[in-house]
Amino acid sequence: MNDIDAMRRLAAANPVPSPLPPGSSQAQFCLRTVLAQPVPRKSRRRAHRLIPAAAALVLIAAGGAFVTITRRAPTPPPRATVVAPPAVLAGAADRAGQPSGKGQFLHVRGTSARVMHIDDAGGYNLIRVDDVRGMQPADGRPGEGWLIIGDEGSSVRPVTDRDAASWRRDGSPGPGKQPDTVSPNLADDPEFDGDVASLPDAAEVPVADREGWLFRECTRLLDVFTNTLSGADRATLFRTLAGLHGIRTLDAATDPAGRPATGLAYTGETPRYGLVDWQIYLLAGTDQIGFSQAVVRRPGPANATLAPGTVQYSLAVLDTRRSQTP
Repeated sequence: MNDIDAMRRLAAANPVPSPLPPGSSQAQFCLRTVLAQPVPRKSRRRAHRLIPAAAALVLIAAGGAFVTITRRAPTPPPRATVVAPPAVLAGAADRAGQPSGKGQFLHVRGTSARVMHIDDAGGYNLIRVDDVRGMQPADGRPGEGWLIIGDEGSSVRPVTDRDAASWRRDGSPGPGKQPDTVSPNLADDPEFDGDVASLPDAAEVPVADREGWLFRECTRLLDVFTNTLSGADRATLFRTLAGLHGIRTLDAATDPAGRPATGLAYTGETPRYGLVDWQIYLLAGTDQIGFSQAVVRRPGPANATLAPGTVQYSLAVLDTRRSQTP
């Protein structure tokens, strides 16, 4: 094979816009460099790889650039790190005991949503969503707080298509005059209204589901809309939760509002609402319950028309700020 034939083969393997003249000194150098490399007889694959290598030398000699594109597998999305509930709650207790920010009053803004059953037009279910605003003296200070529900907006929407048809037949009524509440007592629990230090342990609770009562009461007392507690009291409640059985960690790495959070849940039977999954979401790096909800696992007499998996009620804390004024 003469020099001209060799250069034509190189050009055919990887043609370039301006091929080197066969007789130039650059072409002769590239040709000698390529042809001088030994080709093992036992490996045909390596011989095939010499062709792109030779073409690369021709491009370099001509002042071009040979770019190799390496395809990499897409990076998988981050997975939620599941931590045991006692560790999550103990961490929240530690953060609750740390000094809080400045300001004597805590202002809170959020939304509540709950399913209402309407008997008219054959019966149907609506989800009522209310704006919620509240203020409480911060860090367990004495004083009165306030809570406003629906003042800045309320809305309703049917739960299912069948509910929507009945709702339209009923004239598509709005929120109506349903009782205002941010956390309905679905389990008909006797509420604890004493000092957190005197909260009974599981053996002293006067209900059948003792662990469930403590889970619901502790999370209710930690609600920033309606309660004002010192950091020490909040830490006590989180330590009580850490000692309960039956709490599990949820797999999601965010709360239903999409914020980084750790979810915890307790499933318990109720007299009227069937089997309910009580869920709370601790916002990442805080001792604040940013989202809570009750999910129906098996309906009871009061919600027999709901499908399993329906959220019976939810409460979202969207903003908190401290102020020197109520």
